[in-house]
Amino acid sequence: MIKRDVIKKVPRKPGVYIFKNSKGQPIYVGKAKNLKSRLSSYFNPSNQLKYEKVLSIIKNAEYLDYLLASSEDEAFILEANMIYTHKPKYNILLKDTRVYPYILITDEKYPTIKYVRTKKEAKGKYFGPYPNVRFVKDVIEVLQRVYKVRSCDRNMDKKSKPCFLYHLGMCYGPCYKDVDLKLYRDSVNEVLEFLNGRVEKVKSYLEKAMKEYSDILNFEKAAQMRDTHKKLDKLFVKLGVEFKTNRNIDVIMYEEPIFLLLKIRSGYMVSKLTFTLDSTLEEFLHQFYVVRKNEVPSNIYTMYDEEISPQIQSYLKKNGMKSMMKMSRNSTIFKFGFKNLDDEIKRYTDLGNTLKQAKDILNLKKVPKKIEGIDISHLQGLYTVASLVNFEDGKPNKEGYRRYRLDEFKEPNDFESIRTVVRRRYKKHDLPDLLFIDGGKGQVNSAVQALEELGYDLKDVDVVGIAKEDERVVFPGEMPDLHLNLDNPVLRLLIFVRDETHRFAIGFNRQLRSKRYEKTKLDEVPGIGPKRKKQLINEYGSLNNILKAPTEEIAKVINSEKVAKKIKQVLGEK
Repeated sequence: MIKRDVIKKVPRKPGVYIFKNSKGQPIYVGKAKNLKSRLSSYFNPSNQLKYEKVLSIIKNAEYLDYLLASSEDEAFILEANMIYTHKPKYNILLKDTRVYPYILITDEKYPTIKYVRTKKEAKGKYFGPYPNVRFVKDVIEVLQRVYKVRSCDRNMDKKSKPCFLYHLGMCYGPCYKDVDLKLYRDSVNEVLEFLNGRVEKVKSYLEKAMKEYSDILNFEKAAQMRDTHKKLDKLFVKLGVEFKTNRNIDVIMYEEPIFLLLKIRSGYMVSKLTFTLDSTLEEFLHQFYVVRKNEVPSNIYTMYDEEISPQIQSYLKKNGMKSMMKMSRNSTIFKFGFKNLDDEIKRYTDLGNTLKQAKDILNLKKVPKKIEGIDISHLQGLYTVASLVNFEDGKPNKEGYRRYRLDEFKEPNDFESIRTVVRRRYKKHDLPDLLFIDGGKGQVNSAVQALEELGYDLKDVDVVGIAKEDERVVFPGEMPDLHLNLDNPVLRLLIFVRDETHRFAIGFNRQLRSKRYEKTKLDEVPGIGPKRKKQLINEYGSLNNILKAPTEEIAKVINSEKVAKKIKQVLGEK
């Protein structure tokens, strides 16, 4: 727990402050016009009683750091960048049912179009987020049929055999033959226009191609163009006369804790996204646009008229927003958005009905009132760990969460890791109603094999998983996979379980790596025994903080200038 005396030397200037845990990891990042005044409020007992988050930050923080800024506006941007980079526990308030995917057009000589899960994959232009992976893959398929832009990661400096997309006429094949660079770049520009909302041009192209193929009696190609046109109509919903302009609009509907965002581009709804956030519209704008760095449209329509801080208004305007306004309740878009928001709220609050639907849709033996989920995490085969999360009546029961160290695995082996965890868990504990495995059919079958070794079979428990590539539900043995729409409440429940297992496993993996690494590196320093090691960890929390500290300061902590120099030498080799 951090003490008030850490703010004694903090200046009364604008900047960013960072609360860190015992390992030196940021747990909260904030900005202030007056750092000392703002930080003082965290140690005010009345604030700690009033705001649970303030008390939690103070209880879990061990260190305080800060960065000075030239102005409050500069601090605002710096804060957002640090939250985006470090994702501190108490800053990440905006939660979605999963990490919504993006489309990336890479910055290369022959750019690639691909779907990605974060905006850190490669240099290029990102579009989205979009509602689900299947939607993104369908969009990419349409664009490749029309514009033939590659989607592979092949090295363009070496010629190789063409892939099946080239033979299907869906790629120019720059990996196989010389392709006119201007022709290719023109196609890429058309793709960029489409992703910016110019859908009509592609539809006109498909209609024209369909007629031309029909005229020359190539009915197979004509049917292909027709089917692609139909797919485009399903992917992008036209929202009537009210939005026939070329404006880019985001519509935000909300009733805490549900926030619904409709992305409208040139009159078409290209994405419907749902989030939970126990806060205000201002915090949603900050988290979605500033922290997550999503595209800012020219217009933002909101459900209510709320006061927004000058910093957020300024950021949005600098990044392309021309106006933010409250919608009329009689408008078409308000009625459309409200209907969808109402549906989302019902799904959020009706967990009992979702569990009953899960029994029917997944063909389970009973309503899954108790669900346990398992995930495996490792770093290139090292530090393999497993997490087990427990859900009771559709909600996380964190007292039932468990972690497993799998030190016996020195290289990646998810199948055997899952078998090991299942054997350990259910040798001593009762089976849940539904066992969820984070992975595809191979992982699910591994879990079933382990249960059979313990004397159980599929009459005793249902087992399912989710294949990450397209969010399809997988079952054991020969049972066919099940595709559900992302807004299906059953799939969203399974994704919630999956995300919890993943988060819990990754957190344990990082913790284990940090502990092992620190022990190894400090043991390499001559003159460092258990007592000095403890002094250093208590004082600095992590190797990074020790490395940053002045040698003279370290010398005072361990009472030896010679050993302090040795520490800097060894840690400097990182």
